Amino acid sequence: MKVESGRSIGAAGARRAGGAAASGFAPETDAPERAQAVTGVGGVTALDAVIALQAEEQPAQRRARQARRGGAVLDALEELEKGLVQGVAPGALRAELERLQRGREVTGDDGLDEVMREIDTRLAVEVAKLDRQLGKI
Repeated sequence: MKVESGRSIGAAGARRAGGAAASGFAPETDAPERAQAVTGVGGVTALDAVIALQAEEQPAQRRARQARRGGAVLDALEELEKGLVQGVAPGALRAELERLQRGREVTGDDGLDEVMREIDTRLAVEVAKLDRQLGKI
């Protein structure tokens, strides 16, 4: 490419801006349509899917939480049993038993869900007995 020093760049640019395009260059008339077709919500949809997957709780976390809850329920029932054997109905334990009743959720693990149903049944029976003993019925 040869560089010519005598020509004004501004004049050449002004002359060509209003006239025809340089040879070998022709702007495509459908360029805006093509660009519009390329843009879309694909990126947003992918981001929404990632956020939804992150928000979805892992089944292992649910199982672990329910296993801990099951242990806590059994411990609370054991404390209740000790109190009843000693002839003292621990009224403060009643609130803990109610809190544990509200924490029930399905884990998706059939074996664990069955064990938790049995524990929850026992919990409901003991709470009803405690209510009767405390005169709440």
